Amino acid sequence: MGWQVRTCVIDALCSNSTSRTHRSPRALLDKAGRVFAVLAGAPRDDVGWKQVNEDVQKLFDGVRSSYKFNPKNTSHRRGDYTAITAGISYGGGQVRPGNLVHTSPPIAAADELLSHPAIQRLAGFGDSAFKLYAPRLHEYYASTMDTLLKRDGMLEPNFNKSAFAAATFNLGPQVATHVHIDHQNLPAGWCTVTAIGDFNPKLGGHILLWDLKLMIEFPPGALILIPSAILRHSNTVIGSGERRYSFTQFSAGGLFRWVECGFQTQKMFKDAGGVFSMTGSERWLRGVEMWSTWEELRASAEL
Repeated sequence: MGWQVRTCVIDALCSNSTSRTHRSPRALLDKAGRVFAVLAGAPRDDVGWKQVNEDVQKLFDGVRSSYKFNPKNTSHRRGDYTAITAGISYGGGQVRPGNLVHTSPPIAAADELLSHPAIQRLAGFGDSAFKLYAPRLHEYYASTMDTLLKRDGMLEPNFNKSAFAAATFNLGPQVATHVHIDHQNLPAGWCTVTAIGDFNPKLGGHILLWDLKLMIEFPPGALILIPSAILRHSNTVIGSGERRYSFTQFSAGGLFRWVECGFQTQKMFKDAGGVFSMTGSERWLRGVEMWSTWEELRASAEL
């Protein structure tokens, strides 16, 4: 995709929404005027959100120091920092969708993170922003999750009020990611990234969107939504005495494929004579059409 990017301030969209932000959120638009990413900012609840930021730092530090982590959790393709992922996944050799299983750290670590009220508030704000700025895409995620959960009673969602299947807790204490894409995520889908910590965002912790040639200040407590499967992204380092963590939500593309194949692998689907209703290119275009246009968002804000 040849990116031609415009940005639009979207305060007006938030004026009647529970997702209002105290910083002016900005939408990134492609050349057709579609919103493909959002710098959503943070809720207006300055005091409460500051407390969330502080609580999550304490939680992440506590989990990182209380549990033993495998080397693959502390040094990986996204960076050299401790991370743990929880939720429903499908891919990487799995024969069917399932909840990620943890042994080191034990599942208790994931449970401690998922059950914390501050994490649940981060998850809820991320989902609300997703629904506000990309309602069609959000509905696709939500309906797919609902279908999966109804089909398989063994699957357990991370949160009751989130359309995303999985979450990653980047436990710090100085998270700076390598340049990467999240290739297993839905190609036209979005993920949420919330920055957490105590650092000067003017000097470090920026998010870099390499294909767009953008370096964006990403302060503690702020939320960004991006199509992480197709945009190369990373973070800049922070000062030696500072701390930075992050929380992300996403859904594996394989989950959507599993549902479209009638709850079976793609190989089983094809071996049984199944024929997809659209090509890969058509599926990509369908995904892009789920992005809102700027005019659609403006019109919805005026209702």
